[in-house]
Amino acid sequence: MLKQESFQVDAVWQRLQKEVVEAGLCTHCGACVGLAQGQLQMQQTVRGPLPVQLPDGKPFDLDERAWAACPGKGVDYPGLYRYLFGELPQNWLIGCYRRTYVGYATPEAVRRAGASGGVITQTLLYLLETGKIDGAVVVQQGRTLPYLAESVIATTSAQILAGAQSVYQPVPVNEILGEMAGFNGRLAYVGLPDQVASLRELQRQGHPGATKVDYVLGPYVGTNMYLEAIASYLRGNGVNSLDEIAELKYRDGEWPGYLMIRLKDGRVFKAEKFYYNYLIPFFITNSTLLSVDFTNELTDISVGDAWHPRFEAQGEGFSVVVARTEKGEALLREMVDAGTAVLEETSLEDALSMHGHMIDFKKRGTFIRLAWRQKMGRRVPYFGYRPVTMPVSRKLVEMVISSIFAVCGTSLARKIVEQIPLKIIGPLFDTLRKTWKNLSKPTKRKGLAQVEFEICEE
Repeated sequence: MLKQESFQVDAVWQRLQKEVVEAGLCTHCGACVGLAQGQLQMQQTVRGPLPVQLPDGKPFDLDERAWAACPGKGVDYPGLYRYLFGELPQNWLIGCYRRTYVGYATPEAVRRAGASGGVITQTLLYLLETGKIDGAVVVQQGRTLPYLAESVIATTSAQILAGAQSVYQPVPVNEILGEMAGFNGRLAYVGLPDQVASLRELQRQGHPGATKVDYVLGPYVGTNMYLEAIASYLRGNGVNSLDEIAELKYRDGEWPGYLMIRLKDGRVFKAEKFYYNYLIPFFITNSTLLSVDFTNELTDISVGDAWHPRFEAQGEGFSVVVARTEKGEALLREMVDAGTAVLEETSLEDALSMHGHMIDFKKRGTFIRLAWRQKMGRRVPYFGYRPVTMPVSRKLVEMVISSIFAVCGTSLARKIVEQIPLKIIGPLFDTLRKTWKNLSKPTKRKGLAQVEFEICEE
């Protein structure tokens, strides 16, 4: 368990500013804003949405739980594992789990609306239709501005469907904690790993909004990009303002989908998923580089794309699904029995193999990056565990990866890439990605399944 520190309530915001926001550790989860009773707001910056005090600058007291629930300063994974599951993981690569599946939502419209198999959306619909919940915290793209996504409490099937699809930009989901506290009914919640960790900590702390959540769902999360990635893509196509966007979808169309941007003047830009991924090394968020959780380990049910040749060949969208809690497993069984989902149990080995590269990126790569950051005298988040050993060969691979991110993240590199047409940079990036994946696979996969982790003090 993290030690509970005692300090004046009015010092909480100052501490968050200094040790998280100014230190570059903010994950943009929005929890501090959600706990500030209207005294903080999220402000869009080139480095993602960040919490700021309202312009009037009036003194205020920030809920002490804002520090405990801030994933930017770190996450007490061992403590939360014991709180949620009553034990530590038997396999630290995936976290605590009961069963793993591959499947999809049965309704064709739901399956096609989702990023992969529509399982998260269908689960929310089932929960609402069977009266197990009265609302669901989801993210909707374009609710107020076409290029922005924001969190809402969906109370109808139509609103839940409007929250389908992946969103590849930081969204401060937890800024609506106050609205959750005032909601009349039980909730489901969909969030990224850092947002879920914050919610779980608030449940442990007894926050009235968090404790209304009965079911927590979440996608796998490898890398995320700042909204500036979309601005850069548009500049490369001669469009100089996000305000020209009328509609934005990150994974439109047939799985695996494509980026679709429709402008107010009627023009439409499309880019295949693996082509517009060229933006990742140029605009990857700092928080995803410092996160150790890929499979959303603190959920009841977590879902990712089923990247396997057998499913990719079918091209209709399949999800790998992890049931982590007893109620999560029971819910999935109910859905299969009701005919709303098709789920085929698969082995843990198969489930892990579908995302071996990204699991290694988080479970070994992140800890290497954290160690380097700390040696440079910079603050690092504390997660409560770490690998016992790290092969030198894996550190060398990480040097290459981190060097690429460092170079691509410069202003010059970003300006250069904007001058290269997608028809060139897209296929080139995809080829380089596949080549690097094949070259680094022996090192990145070697010994991954045998990595041992240990609990560590802060």
